[in-house]
Amino acid sequence: MSIPTRRRVGLAAAAFAVATGGALATSGAALPLSKSPVPAYAGVKPKVGARGNEGREILSAFQQFYGARSAPGNIAPGAYTAAYEHVKHMPVANTIWTEVTTKPYNGDAPGYRDLVASNSSGGTGYVSGRITGLAVDGKWIYAGGAEGGVFRSSNEGKTWTPISDKLPALATGDLQVAPDHSLWIATGEANFGDGLGSGVYRLAKPQTGVFDASMRVGGKELESHAVGKLEFDPEANTVLVATTRGVYIHALNVTTGAWSRTLAPVSGPSLNATSNIAHDVVVQPGTKGKRILASLGWRGGADYNGFYLSTDAGRHWARTTMSGAINNDDIGPANMAYSADGKKLYIVMQSPELFNDFTAATTLGGIYVSNNGNLTGPYALAANSLKLANSGSAQAADVIGPGYGPGVQAWYNRFIKVDPANPKHVYVGLEEVYETFDAGTTWKAVGRYWNFGFDCWSFLDAENTCDGNVVHPDQHSVAIGNGRLYAGNDGGLYSRSLAKNTTSWTSLAKSGQLRTLQYYSVGVGKVPGGVAVWGGLQDNGVSLLSPRDADMVSPFGGDGGDQIVDKNNGCRTVGEYVYLHLQMTTNCGATDGSVAAIKDIDPLDPNPQFIAPIAADSVDPNYWVAGGQYIYGNGKTWASTTGADWDQIGDTGDYLDDLFHSATSIASQDHVVWAGWCGSCSSSTFLSGIATTAGTGELHQASNVVVNRGPGAKLPNRYVSGVTIDKRDPSGKTAYAIYNGFSAHWVEGPGAGIGHVFRTTDGGKTWYDVSGSPSAVDSLPDVPATHMAITPRHTLILTTDVGVFESTGNGKWKRTGTSFPYTIATDVRVGPDGFTYIATYGRGIWKMPTR
Repeated sequence: MSIPTRRRVGLAAAAFAVATGGALATSGAALPLSKSPVPAYAGVKPKVGARGNEGREILSAFQQFYGARSAPGNIAPGAYTAAYEHVKHMPVANTIWTEVTTKPYNGDAPGYRDLVASNSSGGTGYVSGRITGLAVDGKWIYAGGAEGGVFRSSNEGKTWTPISDKLPALATGDLQVAPDHSLWIATGEANFGDGLGSGVYRLAKPQTGVFDASMRVGGKELESHAVGKLEFDPEANTVLVATTRGVYIHALNVTTGAWSRTLAPVSGPSLNATSNIAHDVVVQPGTKGKRILASLGWRGGADYNGFYLSTDAGRHWARTTMSGAINNDDIGPANMAYSADGKKLYIVMQSPELFNDFTAATTLGGIYVSNNGNLTGPYALAANSLKLANSGSAQAADVIGPGYGPGVQAWYNRFIKVDPANPKHVYVGLEEVYETFDAGTTWKAVGRYWNFGFDCWSFLDAENTCDGNVVHPDQHSVAIGNGRLYAGNDGGLYSRSLAKNTTSWTSLAKSGQLRTLQYYSVGVGKVPGGVAVWGGLQDNGVSLLSPRDADMVSPFGGDGGDQIVDKNNGCRTVGEYVYLHLQMTTNCGATDGSVAAIKDIDPLDPNPQFIAPIAADSVDPNYWVAGGQYIYGNGKTWASTTGADWDQIGDTGDYLDDLFHSATSIASQDHVVWAGWCGSCSSSTFLSGIATTAGTGELHQASNVVVNRGPGAKLPNRYVSGVTIDKRDPSGKTAYAIYNGFSAHWVEGPGAGIGHVFRTTDGGKTWYDVSGSPSAVDSLPDVPATHMAITPRHTLILTTDVGVFESTGNGKWKRTGTSFPYTIATDVRVGPDGFTYIATYGRGIWKMPTR
């Protein structure tokens, strides 16, 4: 049986097909619904990317997201402070912001169970965005979104309050309650994720207060860093942080004074973006705070990879040899956890050797235990991937298929936690959550990936007999308190009792108030009773918010990319999965699973971006464009039936060299097409440009000459994240190019240039920088810009990594309101209802009256 290539999508249909001996439905033909009489995935090879390559897809996602902001070099400390200070003094255009995505988001909504595209009925329930920091102090729960900041709850998630919206960076690396009950946030997500930080902050009274920028501990030393662990050492009166640039130390009882970097083994010419990455640091109990172990390493292997030991409270370090089962020649990123009595130390570690083996079904090196609590061992192997697979895991080869074993993404998702009341009771988070009560002799998968593939599963809720031991995949953060385990993952936050035979989890996102959803895109169209709001999400599919549903629902599973929505019929949408894999529905994706509601119209491009651009023509509603290595047009639009309905307009890679280029942005006006591209898209050999059909009708390379920035000025060699055509020029020759990344002042690579928004009026022969004078208070802040829309009143609305800004195109900019959080805004669309919608990568979707 052939299964389409996608991630986390449609395996329910594959399960049904195998169980019944049938094939996948590709039309509206009805299928019978029944429980699977045999293991649903037995003998089924999962989708490429759905399983075996999913870890590579996540890697591609983060490379694109971070690369767009850093290429062609690394970001220097100070960039976010400078931007934050600039924004505070900018003129403000008053507006009223309203948060749109405040309904609960139900990933298991029964009315949206397309056989191929949906993950509904898998068991994840209510979800939110990735939670990368967790802390519990009595009844108070603090949850940190990957890009959404910190939320507080005192009633087990029934209500949540954001408490860090005033910080200049909302990316969460770690969250800890100090011995004095103050709350510390280390900003900058360190799961090889997306967001850089602005430092560490301390909130003295977290039960009632909110963070602000004045609460930063130290100076700008930790800007542009990400933090994997914040560790208090009260006996030494210090706090340590494991960051992407080494281990730093600071006094615990004061917030002034600089952080000191005491561990960074790589320096000089060998130093690069993969150097000195520290993942965890742990203090050995009973040593007066003097003996500390740190884990450093690059996922693919590097000379500095290893464990480092300090015997003087973190002031000096030396690489140490681990004894016992740990292979000192294959040490990768690791997390560590002590038992409360200090007599056992547990480690979960990724293997660079397996990471570099593209045939391996896992990257997990192992779970290890030092039974005497000694930092250097000897260590015993408590579990490997196979042992975990045999623990009731949904990732067992005879359930999910080969190629996707437990720990396949151990470079990305890991946690480990010991029950403070029982040194043998341990939880490990990888893609799933595992539990042992005997220090690793036996394990049980207590937070399965999903229910698909098990005999208990059915499309029909009434016939689904699976227990509740399912959480959203990809675990990142963990805490224990109130007799419960709290697990943060790509789908939000779940909790369960610590009792031995617990068989269910509670989603703490069920209220809809843990508002950390990470959107790549937004689209809006009219439906009876109002508008339908669609959005493509990181690892949470494509969401639909409509007047007819009490909850937000997920007609498309997996990752959601760019989006086209019919403004006059909001139930018609094209949603990108990833890599330009396009899917279309004309009925909002509504189905109980008996008929197909979503069509596959993938153009099968050979070299698309992870999130590739698609767009509807701004003049002709019966024309779409899409971009990968090739630029495509589609004149059949809502009558499309297959990917063959896309026609090639041109090749982005034909212009300057033999590298494969790939479109990063696209727009069309009356069939005049503009597209930004990169190629190579890696920071070491980064190259970008703009292609257009303006003036010639054939796709050609636009010039990079900038005429208002002095002799020899050129467009920046940075990621072109947006192109917007000005409809006031019917020829399509007037367009804007939107550049991601920071300027040359903060980026160390050549060609970074200055400016973020450029305009051409002659079809790309010349360009004008309309970002404003860098020293002027009404210029744009020097931060990554993502997309831009032009309203009917000709106002430019620009999304950036620190919010939303507007201009009339004269080079003078205003901050659009003051109530929008300092988070990454990724997309902007002018809706048909008098509102302009903004997608954010961490705080959901917002709207304001169209200006």
